[in-house]
Amino acid sequence: MRRVDRTLALMMLAAAHVAACVPDGERPDPAARVEARVLEAEDARASDLLDATNLEDARARLSAVRALGRLEDPALVEEIAGSLADADDGVRAAAIEAVAQAVHGSDGTAVLDRLLELVPLESDPTVRASLARSIGRLTVDTSGRRRAADALVALATSPDGTEPPARTLLGVALGFEALTRAAGDEGVSGEAGDRLEALAAFGRDDADDVQAGRIRALALTALGRVRRMTLELVEAGSTDPDPEVRRTVLRHLDALVPGRRAGFMDAALTDASPRVVLEALRLVAAGPRNESACQRLLAAAAPEIDPGVRVVALTALGRPCPARAPQVSVLRTAASALTDAPDAVWQPAARALVSLARIDGPSARGLLTRHVNHRSSFVRVYAAQAAGILDDVATLEGLARDTHPNVRTAALVALFEIEGHEIDQILIRQLGSDDPQLLITVAGLLAGSARRDEAAGALLDAFERISAARMETWRDPRRALVERIAELGGTPLAPRLEPFLRDYDALVAEDVAVMLTRWTGRPHEAAPVPLPRDALPTTAELAQLSRTTVALHMRGDGPIVLRLMTDLAPRNAWRFVRLAREGYFDGLTFHRWEPNFVVQGGSPGANEYTGDGPYTRDEVGASHWRGAVGLSTRGRDTGDGQFFINLVDNVRLDHDYTVFAVVSEGMDVVDRLLEGSVIERAEVRAP
Repeated sequence: MRRVDRTLALMMLAAAHVAACVPDGERPDPAARVEARVLEAEDARASDLLDATNLEDARARLSAVRALGRLEDPALVEEIAGSLADADDGVRAAAIEAVAQAVHGSDGTAVLDRLLELVPLESDPTVRASLARSIGRLTVDTSGRRRAADALVALATSPDGTEPPARTLLGVALGFEALTRAAGDEGVSGEAGDRLEALAAFGRDDADDVQAGRIRALALTALGRVRRMTLELVEAGSTDPDPEVRRTVLRHLDALVPGRRAGFMDAALTDASPRVVLEALRLVAAGPRNESACQRLLAAAAPEIDPGVRVVALTALGRPCPARAPQVSVLRTAASALTDAPDAVWQPAARALVSLARIDGPSARGLLTRHVNHRSSFVRVYAAQAAGILDDVATLEGLARDTHPNVRTAALVALFEIEGHEIDQILIRQLGSDDPQLLITVAGLLAGSARRDEAAGALLDAFERISAARMETWRDPRRALVERIAELGGTPLAPRLEPFLRDYDALVAEDVAVMLTRWTGRPHEAAPVPLPRDALPTTAELAQLSRTTVALHMRGDGPIVLRLMTDLAPRNAWRFVRLAREGYFDGLTFHRWEPNFVVQGGSPGANEYTGDGPYTRDEVGASHWRGAVGLSTRGRDTGDGQFFINLVDNVRLDHDYTVFAVVSEGMDVVDRLLEGSVIERAEVRAP
């Protein structure tokens, strides 16, 4: 079928979907119908979405060209390039970012040549921002990086010779950040360094200008990478009104002679922003464990300190200090403070116990039972880690029978470190679990087992059992089980595996084909039969979604209100709202807390591998600024309902992870979240 025929067929299919779902009196406008068709095609990952250049409505052209870029297919560059000359500024900006996304992870030289031609021709500030951001992120050689850096310098000046508006300079700063992240100072000229120094001072007098602060922070990051950080820049950055700038400059203190660093470090440890304090603590923890470093950590571990800061300090105190007695005293006091009250803050005590186990085993043993018997499974996971450090086999064997699979997982990992394959019988018994993380862990630990036949049979039983659920989100444990079956099993098991050549997951079917071919010496071909795609929102639902917010009511704290980005990520925003309406998130936790990075939640199993099925498609495009809400994935198009909130600007996640919402209220609540914080309920606020 020719491309145009396939496109028309796809449009007709999508139009039928729209017509069936919208009442006669609520027919959407033609542009909305086209956007619905684009969403349908993008969700199917069709390689021939729509002829974006021939759509009448600019909004529809923008949606189509963005969707084409998200396919990340270099063969589509020519098709996307037709929109680089679109009459609409927004479509041209989207087309520029789409051609860059089409070659994401591959050679971008040809796209660079195309984009460089546009630099002297484009005058629109937003389009020039997209040019800068896209030129800087392309994968090119040294010569290409030099040309890219020169283009960024040119884009940092308006065609009339004046300074561009902030939105253009932000694109330039993003371009330089991506360029220097890939190759440091390779290909970056002195002129580019001078322009970055100017950007590092942009808008410093306006403390409330968030965009200007982002420009300064990105410029300082790039300057640090190209080894242009100076004492003057550090001094200016350390007193900047924006906490993100003050945090950023700390990451480049190694540019100063050691004698100059201590003063900046001590000032940062008393900063008003916990983000800055956490960054300083990270540097202290990673540095030499001398007396001054230990004094800083002990001060940050005091009970009156912010709990997040305290957790980082107590964790860092797991390395010995020159004076051991104060360190042991602080850790013992913190670990002893654990209570069983439902809303008690347990994180400092749990982390302190693990550090104490490393520093003073007898003290930790005296406190271990209290932690092992705690009501929180999170606490018991840390108790398992402490027991492993203490080589406490009896405690670990008890925790391996815990009611929560996360605790059993931690106990098994620690037991295996001590006993090795002596615990294979215990591992095999765990294969009756239906927890994805536990199954992945057990499959990994059984590598090299001498109980080959017994283990292979139990692994296959588990594989068949969880496969019967026909859920895409079981991919990781299923592939882990197949990998171990391939090692420990053999041809007697082949008949049971042959049906999985037609598995619903193409990757699993291919794994089985490779295994059977190796076992039997005869070629086996995968012939997967995909599951039906999940239903998509109608145009009426999308229209309402654009006026909808979601409030996450946190136990013991206020709400976190999320504004949905329905223009950039309609599929994932809609799924999030649907799950919230169904009560899916009620009672779940933020199971992962990475200071100065992200908090992640939305898992019924409180781990990385348990979520809602089926997978949703990625909708990359928005930047991961502080407060942006991203889709947690384990590879392309593997969204399972888990999400994360960026605690700082994390632009290195751009183009790889979907942003589907932003925190519009309650960022102070987000800053107080820790591992295990509970979502009491998710409230959908719709018109």
